[in-house]
Amino acid sequence: MIDEERDDELDETLDDDLDDDSFGNSDLDRELEEDLIEEWCPVCKAIKPHAKVAGSKEKIACAECNHEHKRQQEPVGVPTPRGLITDAERANPEQLKAAWTRLTEAAENEAQAYSIKLKLSEGDLIRHNKFGLGIVVEMTDVNKADILFEDGIHRLVCGK
Repeated sequence: MIDEERDDELDETLDDDLDDDSFGNSDLDRELEEDLIEEWCPVCKAIKPHAKVAGSKEKIACAECNHEHKRQQEPVGVPTPRGLITDAERANPEQLKAAWTRLTEAAENEAQAYSIKLKLSEGDLIRHNKFGLGIVVEMTDVNKADILFEDGIHRLVCGK
């Protein structure tokens, strides 16, 4: 009888531990607040729900991939330019196609032939052998550029 009482107490203790929110969390050191924020995730490459990281004023974590990064200055409802296009345009294929049309309306004869040695900057029009006419929408690194082509954004090496 006494052993049965001990077993019941042990079961209750284990159940309490399982109900604890911190138990089973993949990141035990990080506690996330409840409110989710729609924000651009650099790993998912899309606007995803994020949670504020407890104890940090600037950091948020993607609810899907758990990547932690700083929060953008402006809320998602306000178009945030990243180069020549907004995050909303990047996330929506139809808007991306419209942005390509808008940005490449300039004369095609202004486009430079793409070469890995070509030094590029935002707004440069290029003609790529495989992808066709494109415009540099963002320099992601000294030697890397996000270029918007008719079929989408491709990151190409430049200035080598």
